[in-house]
Amino acid sequence: MSNMRRGKNLPSNWDDDMSDEDYLQELAGRLSEDDQYVKDVLERAKSVYVECGRDRVATNDFGEFVTDMMAKKGNRRDDGRLFIVTGESGAGKTTISQRIIAQHPVFKPLHRTFGTIYPSVFYSLMGPATLKFLGIAILEAIGYEITRNLEQGEVWHILPSQLHLRKVLLIHLDETQHLLNLTQTDHDREKLRKALKGVMNYQAWPVSFVMSGMPEITKIAQLDEQFERRHMPLPLPDVDPSHPEERDLVIRITKEMCEAAHIDPTQAIQSDIPERIAHAARYRYGRITQVVLAGIQQAARKRSTALTRNFLARAYAAHSHARGRPEMNIFLADDFMRLDPGLFLQVKED
Repeated sequence: MSNMRRGKNLPSNWDDDMSDEDYLQELAGRLSEDDQYVKDVLERAKSVYVECGRDRVATNDFGEFVTDMMAKKGNRRDDGRLFIVTGESGAGKTTISQRIIAQHPVFKPLHRTFGTIYPSVFYSLMGPATLKFLGIAILEAIGYEITRNLEQGEVWHILPSQLHLRKVLLIHLDETQHLLNLTQTDHDREKLRKALKGVMNYQAWPVSFVMSGMPEITKIAQLDEQFERRHMPLPLPDVDPSHPEERDLVIRITKEMCEAAHIDPTQAIQSDIPERIAHAARYRYGRITQVVLAGIQQAARKRSTALTRNFLARAYAAHSHARGRPEMNIFLADDFMRLDPGLFLQVKED
C-alpha cells in the first residue's frame, strides 16, 4: 500500500487488503433480519432503468457526435467537440450521460496484454473548482501519479500528452455547473477557454468532452466561437403526464421497479396516482424513480406485497414536513395540484 493510500494518521502496520465490496458486505451483515430484507428489496428495485423516448434521442444524437468526432480530415481527426447534457436537478443527466457513453462501442474498454485501455474517463465535480484542481482531477482520473506540487500552467501543459499516452478520446465531466465560478470575469473566461482548447485542439491527439449539468452550463459553449460551432446540446425536459406517452412512462417506471422488487404495483398505477407521483417528483425522470423507490421501501418495511397510495404517502411524509399534515401531502390531499411540486419543506408560522 502506498504512503498516499495509508495516510498520516494510520498506524505503520496498517494492512487493509479487504476489497471495498467485502468490507461493505461485512458491515451489511450486521443489519437486522428486517433491515436485510428491506435492503434486498431496494437493491432489486434500484437495478431497474426504464428506457423512453429521450433515451433514443440521446443515443442517436451522441452517435452522430461520435461519428463526427472520429471522422478524419486528411490524416488527422478534427479538433475536439462538446456534447452538453442539461436538465434541472433530478432530471437524470448523470445516468443518461453515463449510459450513452458506456453503450457506445467506441468507448468499450480494450483489453491488451499490458493492461486495459479506457477510451473515456469520468469525473464528477463536487463543488466550485479552480482550473488547477480540475486539471489535477482529470490527471488522477486517468491514472497519472502526482508526485510533486504542480503549477496550474504545468497541469494543463502535461494533460494533453498524458491523455494521448493513455489513448483517452473523451472526458465526461459531471456537475459541470461548478465550473461557472471560472467564468465570472473576462480573465477567468480566457483562462478556462485556453485550458479547454489546449486539450481539444492538441494536434497529436484531440480530445472531446461530454459535459452534464444544470441548464446554465451552456454558457461554456459561448466561451469560444469554435466551442459554439462544435457543440451539440441535449436538454432533458420535464415529464408531462398530461401526454399519454409520458403518463405511461410514469406507469412503466412504477411497474418495472415494483416487479423487480416482487411487489404488486396495481394500486399505485390506478386513478390519479401516476399524476401524484409526477407532481411529487417535480416532473423529473430521476426524481420519479426516487419517489417510487421511497414508496417501495415503506412497503418492504411492512413486508407488504403491494405498493399502495398509503405507502407513497408515508414515504412523502418521511421526507418532508408533511408528517401529521395530510392536507400538505400530495398523496393524501384531494386537490393535490394546488400544492407546490416536490416535497413540502417550508413550515409557515400560524
